[in-house]
Amino acid sequence: MELIDYIIIIAAVAAVVGVVAWRIRKKQKGELGCGCGCSDCSNCPSCPSAKKQEEKKDA
Repeated sequence: MELIDYIIIIAAVAAVVGVVAWRIRKKQKGELGCGCGCSDCSNCPSCPSAKKQEEKKDA
């Protein structure tokens, strides 16, 4: 393999490690996957998952 191949592999591994670290940090801060940043999605009116739960309760 040439130098460029090693550089591409290192960049790909760094990207994957960065995304995993970012998700772990986000989870530790209590931010949820909905992207609203709230700690309790059941009380968040802008959260898509809270809207789905509310629709289920109304139905």
